[in-house]
Amino acid sequence: MVIISDQELLQRSVEPAHDLFPVMRRAAVMSPLVILLALGPGLLAFHSYRIDELSAWFGLECLGKASLITDNTNALISQPPLVRWLCMGLLSLVGHWSSSLVLFSYFSTACMLVVAYRLTRKVCNPRYALVFCFLLAFHTVVLKQIQLIEAPAFPILFALLTIWGYITHIQFESGIVSYKLLCGGISLGLCLLSGGALALGVLLMLSLYIVNPTDLPKGRSTSEQKKLPVLKQAVRAWKSLLILGFTGFAVGGWWELMAASQIEGFWGKWFAGPGQPTISLYWKTEFYPAYFVRDVISSLGFLLGFALFGLFHGIKRVLKPAGNQQEIAWLRLVVIWVFCGAFFWWGVQFLPQMEASTRAMWKLFFIIPLMAIVTWEFQQIALRRVSYPTVLAVFTVGVLSVIFISASQGDTLSPQISARFLRQLVILGLSLVMVLWYSHRFKKEQGHRVVEMALVVALSGLHVVYGVYSVPKPNPAGERLLQFEQQLRLTQNVTNCILVSKTDKPPLELTFLIFYLWGDIDFKQIQGTVLPQDLEIPVTEESDATPEKQVIIRWGASSVSLRNIVNAGFVLKPVASPDVYKQHELQADLISKSPQGF
Repeated sequence: MVIISDQELLQRSVEPAHDLFPVMRRAAVMSPLVILLALGPGLLAFHSYRIDELSAWFGLECLGKASLITDNTNALISQPPLVRWLCMGLLSLVGHWSSSLVLFSYFSTACMLVVAYRLTRKVCNPRYALVFCFLLAFHTVVLKQIQLIEAPAFPILFALLTIWGYITHIQFESGIVSYKLLCGGISLGLCLLSGGALALGVLLMLSLYIVNPTDLPKGRSTSEQKKLPVLKQAVRAWKSLLILGFTGFAVGGWWELMAASQIEGFWGKWFAGPGQPTISLYWKTEFYPAYFVRDVISSLGFLLGFALFGLFHGIKRVLKPAGNQQEIAWLRLVVIWVFCGAFFWWGVQFLPQMEASTRAMWKLFFIIPLMAIVTWEFQQIALRRVSYPTVLAVFTVGVLSVIFISASQGDTLSPQISARFLRQLVILGLSLVMVLWYSHRFKKEQGHRVVEMALVVALSGLHVVYGVYSVPKPNPAGERLLQFEQQLRLTQNVTNCILVSKTDKPPLELTFLIFYLWGDIDFKQIQGTVLPQDLEIPVTEESDATPEKQVIIRWGASSVSLRNIVNAGFVLKPVASPDVYKQHELQADLISKSPQGF
């Protein structure tokens, strides 16, 4: 006869905690939503893109006009070349139009999101993968980097494929080499050609991951490996990693070796950025740790609470493994990834001349594992494995961080005490009081479930709003330049162009726009208020079947600069309405020979 105490009867009579979102159990049939998540949110950044100085710098480099940017061309060609090659090929296929510059970046981001979904679905479950893709698609860092034509998501895409190839090989294959491992090695080589030092970061992360091979997950086909000695498992894992590295070096390392033999100081420029001769010099410059912390907080936004508590719970779960071995192995990888990404992103702050796209790449490499931690904590809360006070703390930290950052001054973490800041804090406190009152007013299980569901939905919605509103809106200067471009596009068969500017360095956007619209034409750049008298202007015949045209563009130069052209018997015909760009007047005229007897 079994005797059950009253306390045990009370515990068994308590209603079990129900899943917050039972519909997510059918997440496997929701996989078509991934395509919408990959393509939809990015359209916001894609359509609001306008050509800026950074884009023009990279565009001139892609068009082979690096000499117009700087004399130090070795520093420019020391960067990984794959993105430049693909951008040049894509522009030649799709043509030149307002947003075609970031078309490659847009599709690279979409592919990255799809690969991130497939990777997490393979190593975790469809529910986790769908939430991860959703949070990542609306993240502010992911949306902002779409407007960088260097496509920071492109090397991250191959980094994810490398991780997928190695992890699935270790988990499901019994040998040292497999087609999955070779696919991962090829991806590592492409990552080396497009992301440079990012490939080294991936190898470092995987090296730390296999330090203890007994904790690695075992698939159905490799369950017999549990019987292998620890030493043999370690030897297999390290041999596979070496094959992965050698395959990646064979695919992408040839370019580094070739460039290093021709460029002096190549490795410093390759790692630290163009124009930077050494690395050690910048490890001694001033650094503001508060900016790094503020940048992390502002990047996470309303998900900061999920990230902090998720990282704490994840480390605790990894140190004391129990339960699903595959879940623990994924947590180990993600936690190691977070610390490696934080180390590289922190180190990037010491390299002030590094390209903005490379900085965005390292930041994305740090944000992706943080979103994986956030997704895991999200899943633990949805499955009611996290206590009710912890859920309230997650919500409080997330909202409080956004209030704190919005009230901070500049790049510091000191909030500006204002009526608005205090009012937001009071509203947050009253909201928490109402939540506590509701949860204690009704039945405990029902009240807690409703509150937790509301808080999770609210944070998810706020994350979407935070990401959408973080997309940079087109500035007035970019809109004016776009209108100027649309008018110039109507003028075809241009073979010569003269750019007259008041300063010796006109905006790179104008220089790039000329080659962007009319290809490799005869280009002259003149500084001053009056054109030189010995300026040679070829005479074109209007009776030709395809008449050659020449255009003169003035930025900050008055009409007096054109008197030598008019005196030489040429006629100027405006091809664009005069406008003001960057505080200087911008005009464009078509030069043609005046008729005889005019």
